[in-house]
Order: sequence, then C-alpha cells, then structure tokens
Amino acid sequence: MNIGFVVGLLTTIVSGVMAVMVLNRYRLKGGMHQLLWGLGLVLYFIGGLSEVLLSFGWSDIAFRLWYWSGALLVPPVLGQGTMHLLVRKKNVAAIFTTIVGVLAVASLVWIFSVPLDASKFTPGNDIGKFLTGSYREILPTSVVRQILPPVMNGYGTLLLAGGAVYSAYLFMRKQILPNRVLGNIFIAAGGLLPAAGGALIKLAETIPTLSESASVFKYVGILGGVVLLFIGFQLAVSGAPAPAAKSSPVATT
Repeated sequence: MNIGFVVGLLTTIVSGVMAVMVLNRYRLKGGMHQLLWGLGLVLYFIGGLSEVLLSFGWSDIAFRLWYWSGALLVPPVLGQGTMHLLVRKKNVAAIFTTIVGVLAVASLVWIFSVPLDASKFTPGNDIGKFLTGSYREILPTSVVRQILPPVMNGYGTLLLAGGAVYSAYLFMRKQILPNRVLGNIFIAAGGLLPAAGGALIKLAETIPTLSESASVFKYVGILGGVVLLFIGFQLAVSGAPAPAAKSSPVATT
C-alpha cells in the first residue's frame, strides 16, 4: 500500500467529515464565509476521492475532477471564505466571489471538453507521485492550463494565508480575541503547507534527487493542511458575536 493511496484515503475521510461539520454550522448560523469554507472542504473531498479511485486504475471522470478540484479551485474558494470574514464591504467580497464562481463553471466546462491521453496513465505503485509529476502527459498543453492554475492558486493562497496573517496581526495589536489570533495562524499554516509541497515538486524538476521526498511532502502537506485549516476555521469563528434572534432576546451560541 503506497503513500499516495493512504494519504488520499485519509484526506478523503477527514475533509468529508469536516465539510459536513462546517456546512452544518452554516445551516445553523449562516455566514458566507462558512458556506465557502464548507464548499472548499467539499472540493478537498472530491480531490482526495478522485485520487483514491485513480489508484485502482484509469478513470476519465476521476482524473478530470481531480484536476478541477485540487489543481484549480480549493485555494480560491477557501480564500473567498476568508475574504467574506475579513472584508467589511460585503459587495467587494461578493464581486470577487462571483468572479471565482464564473471561473469555476468555465474551468469545469473546459476540463470536460479537452481530450485526454489515457495511454500515458502509468502510475506504477505510487499514484500520488504519478499525479504530482506526470499528469501533464495526460492533459494537453494549452494557454488555459499554463495560465489558470498558477493564477487561481496564487490568488487563493495569497488571500487565504495572507489574509489570515494580516488578521492575526490586527487582533494581536489590539490585544483582543486571542482565539482569532490563534485561528488565523492555523489558517495561514494550513494554506501554506500544500503550497510549500507544490513548490518542492517544482524544485524537484531541476533537482531529481528531491523527487521522492517532494511527492511524500506534497501529499502529507495536503492532509496536514486540511486539518490545520479546519482547526483554524473553528477558532476563527468561535469568538464571533452571535446574531440576535428575531423572536427572542436570547442569542444562540
């Protein structure tokens, strides 16, 4: 049993459970930040499940969903959740969320319309290492593939981690809501950990001796990242004021 399969399975289970918990909190208390965080965790779940399915053999749908969810959408969707939590001008957050939503639909149409070369699917014994290093042989080169992933991932990671660091700094300076300070530190770490793994994968292209360790770090980072993000999300909202109930003067917690 290889590391890619094990980490993919654990990521699927953990992100699925956490997505249900966050979306249930949204159902009870509302908040666009919780909805978007929940959807981001659903995308995490889809990426992990797709990887598990690919470990058993080629699946056209699983490969396309793995790329769409993991390579394109997880960071920007999670990042938009942080924007809705931090930006007071909600119309600004709504505009950017609409843009991300349009790109999500457009990229889904794109990924299901491009031809794939299934003959290049030769993962051997490690699906994780294969997907990080050789998926480009399956997915044809195009302007969209060269531009969209770095733009969306860069934007989402900067918003998620950068916004969390900035928010933690503000709360520390004001010496208020220590739970939010800690929560934002966890969110920043959870956003940066998978990104660091991706950077190491890129470095391994020029330093082949790093290839094996980079693959392991990438997938362990994905699993660790989703756990850190969930802890951060819970801490970041635990001190938020509860909305006043319309029919009763007692607010829920």
